[in-house]
Amino acid sequence: MRIAMIEVGHWHAAMHLRSFRLADDVEIVAVADHQPGLAAAFARQSGGKPFERYQDMLERTEPDFVVAMGKHVDMPDICRYMLGTGIPFAMEKPIGISASDLAPLVDIAEERNAFVAVPLINRYSSIWRQLDELESAGRVGSRSHYHFRVINGPPERYVSDGVGWMLDPAVSGGGCLRNVGIHTIDGFLRFTGGETVEVLGAATSHRVHGAAIEEVCAALLRSESGVIGTIEAGYSYASMQPGGDFEIRLSAANCYMIDRNDTLEVAILDDDTAQARSCPDQGARYDQFGPDTLARLRDGRSPIATLRDCYRAMQVIDEIYDKAVTTYQSKASN
Repeated sequence: MRIAMIEVGHWHAAMHLRSFRLADDVEIVAVADHQPGLAAAFARQSGGKPFERYQDMLERTEPDFVVAMGKHVDMPDICRYMLGTGIPFAMEKPIGISASDLAPLVDIAEERNAFVAVPLINRYSSIWRQLDELESAGRVGSRSHYHFRVINGPPERYVSDGVGWMLDPAVSGGGCLRNVGIHTIDGFLRFTGGETVEVLGAATSHRVHGAAIEEVCAALLRSESGVIGTIEAGYSYASMQPGGDFEIRLSAANCYMIDRNDTLEVAILDDDTAQARSCPDQGARYDQFGPDTLARLRDGRSPIATLRDCYRAMQVIDEIYDKAVTTYQSKASN
């Protein structure tokens, strides 16, 4: 499988390189980035030929699969171009700065039956396999409530990573909610079976860092059948180290589960048991994405998450921004 990578200056590029290299019979044949020198630097660790224009790269190397990244505002154009090539590809989220950017791309992808995988990597949490196993055995019961918290380090880390554009909402589409909060929304849609979601209330804050993007977001959601969801996203963890503060909770009539990043706790009412077991952490979930995506492509199966899945999450994110009460306080006034 000959793989090319687009916009390798993205901070996820190294993670995707590691992940796809874990698949069998993979060769990185080319990498591209619009910033002079970045593609050449990345090529030294990945192999393949460096390009500044991804269009030239695709025409000259004709890869079997592409991993595409980029500034959020540029992602829709990259995605549209990729759909025109007919090459199967993975596209880093959020693929735009609003759901309206994604809507026409979803239609094109579905009309052409295109293979487009989106790395909503928390779908690899053991919590979903456990939920599905209990569901198939008739042991879940009515779903009750859901919580997903993901808090990463301060926003300055993006400047350190050479992607300072992440702090400009005109380019990134927002802060922690758009970037990491998309995982929390996707999880709620997964838990409720894709039901329509209403945003009951939300708040964002710029209070500590005083940046144009929000550093904290909390929202209260309700599905059409009445499942309650609370989500938290933030750039407020007091460390630049990976991991941060992470937790997923699922509650139903007969089970209660908590994913604490590397541990899954499961309580089941009908046999009155509670146990904890290991769970793939965030790094391991990224590592699963490459091999699983290529296996799904080879087998003719759908990706673990599609453009439509990303679009649905983006719709809810847009509504949260619309309804959020915002607190702002600059660093100078702290």
